[in-house]
Amino acid sequence: MITTQQSCLPVEVLTALYRRALAQAYLDACASHGLEIGYTLDELQMAIAAEVENYYVGQHGPRVGMDMACAMLRDMVQPDILVAKPRLTMLGESMMDELCHQHIASTPNTTLH
Repeated sequence: MITTQQSCLPVEVLTALYRRALAQAYLDACASHGLEIGYTLDELQMAIAAEVENYYVGQHGPRVGMDMACAMLRDMVQPDILVAKPRLTMLGESMMDELCHQHIASTPNTTLH
């Protein structure tokens, strides 16, 4: 598997790609389960950047933190995002449920997994 260090794309571009795929996959998963989420695609991407990416950058600095954030986002979506509709991994479902639980319009204990 290609890591961020082996890619010809800058880590910021890879991170943005995974962020968008993750946000779209979560919105699709919520819709397929009949859950209403209080985020647009852009708002959800901003929330992911604010919570996940900022956490790693704050803990480990810009260079290492962005590599770690990119790796985390990559692990949250299925690896075939360039050829298939983005789908969440179990880690992605869990992390996104935690990130968005206050914005899901359903019973308080509803999750995707």
